[in-house]
Amino acid sequence: MLHPQHKLRFRFARTGTMALAFSYLRMSRPEQIKGDSLRRQLEASREYAIKHGLTLNETMQDIGVSAFRGKNRTEGTLAAFLDLIRDGDIPSGSVLLVENLDRLSREQVSTALALFLSIIDAGVSIVTLSDGQVYSKAEVDRDFTKLLMSIVYMARAHDESAMKSARLVESWKAKRARAQADPRAKLTGCVPGWLTLNKARTEFRVREDRAAIVCRLFEECASGIGSRMSARRLNDENVTPFGRAKGWRNTSIRQILTNEAVIGRFQPGVMKDGVRVPEGPPIEGYFPAIVPEALFFRAQKAMTGRRKGSAGQDRGTCANLFRGLVRCAYCGGPMYYHTSGGLPEGQGWLQCDIARRRVRKDGELVCSHIKTYPYEMLERHVLACLPDIDISQMLDFENQATAALREEHGQVEARLDSALAKQKRLVAMAEEVEPGDGDEVDDALAGRIAELRSEIRSLRARRKELEGRLQSTGAAVVNGEHELMMAALEHMQRLDEIDDRSERYRARASFAQDLKRFIERIDINEAFADVIPHGGEGIALILDAKAFAGMMEGNQA
Repeated sequence: MLHPQHKLRFRFARTGTMALAFSYLRMSRPEQIKGDSLRRQLEASREYAIKHGLTLNETMQDIGVSAFRGKNRTEGTLAAFLDLIRDGDIPSGSVLLVENLDRLSREQVSTALALFLSIIDAGVSIVTLSDGQVYSKAEVDRDFTKLLMSIVYMARAHDESAMKSARLVESWKAKRARAQADPRAKLTGCVPGWLTLNKARTEFRVREDRAAIVCRLFEECASGIGSRMSARRLNDENVTPFGRAKGWRNTSIRQILTNEAVIGRFQPGVMKDGVRVPEGPPIEGYFPAIVPEALFFRAQKAMTGRRKGSAGQDRGTCANLFRGLVRCAYCGGPMYYHTSGGLPEGQGWLQCDIARRRVRKDGELVCSHIKTYPYEMLERHVLACLPDIDISQMLDFENQATAALREEHGQVEARLDSALAKQKRLVAMAEEVEPGDGDEVDDALAGRIAELRSEIRSLRARRKELEGRLQSTGAAVVNGEHELMMAALEHMQRLDEIDDRSERYRARASFAQDLKRFIERIDINEAFADVIPHGGEGIALILDAKAFAGMMEGNQA
């Protein structure tokens, strides 16, 4: 919808004594504004207004908005203008100036005609500047051939756009077929920031300096460093970003980390209401792979792990080692980490995020556990109990063959998570498809969903097979894993000796990632924290001795 400021401009125009004219400019692609069209249309509007003694309003512009899909009618400045007409804020006798009727609409004739009639029935005339035609209720009622001519123009505009759309769809289908058959065939000159396309458009070339940055981002992500911190470090090191941005942002880094082009995969797609929808299976090997698949899926798994159950502040310091692990024992919600009064690193507080935000369901509070707990105490207790965790119950750190199986199992799980997420998005899109959106969109969505379901079945079968093979192998060398954990713990305990803030962050982030291999979750109740290892028995750590004593007395009673 139009910004409220523009509505005020429309109303302000009414203060004049002359009739009002509104110049409406629409271009379907933003790059069209670079040509002479904008100046030409504005100039024609001004000349018409002067010639007919009209007060001209030039605020109506829809640049990069499609009239074929009706975006200008539902979301653009034209939509706001129609709202003002319905509200009575555009006086009868006003004039809407357009270059041609196709500037108003390229939708199907019935829809375009309804739009056309709604404007002139409100007493607003439509003038097409290219031929000087005036369409008003009085003119159309007097001479019905004007209405017939307008319908002809509308039909032609829609047919032209429909034909262009169909040709574009067929063109891309042909390109995708060539790309599937011939890896050298390139669909477009638009490439990821770490690649270039040669002049013959037959080969992608890797920009090694940028590829190194991408690999570094994946390594950092897999080791527990978040995209916000990675962006800050790149900016501190004055590393030039790939695009036109003036610095690295966590959003641009997440786009890189989730882009399957780094492992050579390209997903063809079609546009639906301005959103790119996958069409057909991904093309493997389309791009040069610059990141090992194992690293890519480790990074995906790390990002998923950080998203699950995370809440609260952690401003690039990795102050909270238990992000994504610590939960409220009463409602299962994440514990919110926050600091107050500028406390040093590690000296924050934990509180149930659901209770803190007073989340309600059916009018009732979901959780009333509002008690806060000193984070530093929890960290100290958890680190102290790590040597007591029986690793043999949860890990079988075996020979290289089993390690390879475990690596593949992790990749399969990450790919399965990704496929399930894609399927969920596509099903949601399919439910929003309306009649008339086009059979090609419906078919594309249905086909891709079917392919994903097949892929999900295969991945689940492979995961089950790998789990069976891992289970049959049995635990062989537990001590090696235990020694690695103890070495990491010893390093953590010597962090006070490290002056470099960046190195301290890296060490804590890496250790936090390692903790997730050992600890499934940490449940906090009124009195204690229950540290639950993967497949092992929980270890109770008392956080509030008085509350714990009260709980024990209550149990005895």
